Amino acid sequence: MNLDVPGLQQLLRQRLCEAVRIETRPDGRLMVNTPFRFPDGDTFPICLSKAEAGGLQLSDCGHTLMQISYEHDVDSFLDGTRGMLLEQILAESGLGWEGGAFVLEAPPMELPEAIFRLGQAMTRVFDLTLLSRSNIGSTFYDDLADLICRLLDEDKVQRDFQPDVPNAPSYAVDYRIEGRDGVPLFLYGVPNRDKARLTAIMLAHFHRHRLPFESLLVFKDQAEIPRADLARLSGLAGESISSLQAEEDLRRKLARRTAGLLAAPTMSPTK
Repeated sequence: MNLDVPGLQQLLRQRLCEAVRIETRPDGRLMVNTPFRFPDGDTFPICLSKAEAGGLQLSDCGHTLMQISYEHDVDSFLDGTRGMLLEQILAESGLGWEGGAFVLEAPPMELPEAIFRLGQAMTRVFDLTLLSRSNIGSTFYDDLADLICRLLDEDKVQRDFQPDVPNAPSYAVDYRIEGRDGVPLFLYGVPNRDKARLTAIMLAHFHRHRLPFESLLVFKDQAEIPRADLARLSGLAGESISSLQAEEDLRRKLARRTAGLLAAPTMSPTK
C-alpha cells in the first residue's frame, strides 16, 4: 500500500488550521483554541498577548495548577520529588512563572511551535499527579535497607542525608556512606523511571554546586528503565548495580569505594 503523502499533508494542514485558532474574548483577551484537553475534558486555555520585551507571550492562565488543586494541595505538590521534576520540565521547555501561571515567550514566526511546546509542558506537569499513585506496594526500599544492613555497619551509614547545597531538604540522599580519602559515597535505590529521573536531577544539582562525592546506584531492574532516562542518569552517576539480586557485585563495589566499613559476611539462609 502506497501512502498518499501530499494528500495527508493537505489533510493535516486543513484539520490543524480548523482545530487551532485564535479567538477574541468579550473582555478583549486573545485565546488560542487547541485540541489539547485535561482528563476531565476541559480544554487547555492558552492566552496570547504581547510580551514586554517584544514578541509574543503565551500563558496557561493558571489553569494547570487550578486543575491540580482539585485533588491535591498545590503547596505540597510543588515540594519534594514532584517539585524537582516540575523544575526540570520548566527548564527543558523554556517556561517561566508569572503569578501561578506558566508562561512562554516566542517570536511571532515561532507561534505554532510555541503553542505545541506549551501544550506538551502542561501535559507533563499535570501527569506529575500520577506520581504518588505508582509503585505503592513495592517492597524495594525495604529490601534495599535490609541489604545495606547486611553489608555495612549500620552506625556508619546515614539515611536521608542532606548535603551542603542550596535547598538541601529537597535533595536528600538515600544513603551516605564514608568513602575512601574522605570523599563520601552517595547510594541511591532506583526502582523505576520516576526515581531515575529524580536521581539525575539530584546528581546534576550536586555537580552544578561542585559537591565532592562518589555515587552508586542500585536498580530494582535496570532493564525496565527507558533508554533515554538511563543514558541521562549514566552520564551523571558513578557505578551501578543492575538489581538487588546482584549482592556480590554490590559488596565488591562497596569494598572498593568505602573506608573499610563492610560488615563481616554472613551465611545466606538455605532455600
